[in-house]
Amino acid sequence: MTRALLGEFLFFLVPFIVFFIYLAIRQRNPLTFAAWEKSIPILVLIGAAFVAISLTYTGFRADRATGEYVPPRVEDGRVVPGYFR
Repeated sequence: MTRALLGEFLFFLVPFIVFFIYLAIRQRNPLTFAAWEKSIPILVLIGAAFVAISLTYTGFRADRATGEYVPPRVEDGRVVPGYFR
């Protein structure tokens, strides 16, 4: 779960990283708030769009299990993981 959240967070950060590089190439100081002030709302929207697109793509491309689900259970003192029949 942590890996999935980290991946989505990285998709969100992509526009900010690209803008940081753009500011550095343009020889503006990317560490000042004045350089980012007007661009933050647009970058947040673009980052949110990247996350939404990646979640939608993952939802369509995920493997689908078919059949009956058998939940995890304890047998002879050991946990048997859940599975599909």
